[in-house]
Amino acid sequence: MVGSVVPGLDAVLSEAITNSFSVKPMFVTPSSPLGLKLKVRTPAQVGADRILNALALRDLTDGPSIAIDFGTATTFDCVDAKGAYVGGAILLGPNSAARALHEFTAKLPLIKVRKPRTVIGKDTEHCLEAGLYFGYLGMIREVLARTKKELGGRPVVAATGGLAPLFLKDLPGVRHEPDLTLNGLRIASGLISAARGA
Repeated sequence: MVGSVVPGLDAVLSEAITNSFSVKPMFVTPSSPLGLKLKVRTPAQVGADRILNALALRDLTDGPSIAIDFGTATTFDCVDAKGAYVGGAILLGPNSAARALHEFTAKLPLIKVRKPRTVIGKDTEHCLEAGLYFGYLGMIREVLARTKKELGGRPVVAATGGLAPLFLKDLPGVRHEPDLTLNGLRIASGLISAARGA
């Protein structure tokens, strides 16, 4: 099973898997037989990672749920009380923002995203750390609060992705699900195989 968000590499990946393991890989797409309703304007645009997160969320709880995935982008994926994917939000990820600040300015260094002790920076690196960490924390809290309100109910909120542990300390009530997307891939594998009669 493959959940790819880089279409240009799909053919290369497929060939590598076939050559290495003598099997033809199955790719998760919006049209895969997953029993997951995509209640969005353009279902064909929903990325495999977001579909997999929604599958895993649906497996975690019977009610509404939200995944915050801290990757290259920070995504919010929402599943309603009926188990349908209803959309979410996409932010530039903190590491991507750190890289952009470095690449598009003359003097700002590339830093590792981490939580500084104070928000008032005493040097350039500290200022960048403060802006990235506390700025993103503010964005995440605001998007999450509005998402919960729009989704309704008392949604389960799960965080996954590389920077999830860093931000979780300041996001009470959000549970850490480090393998959320991989669990979605496992679930998708079973559903697609069953639909194909394998």
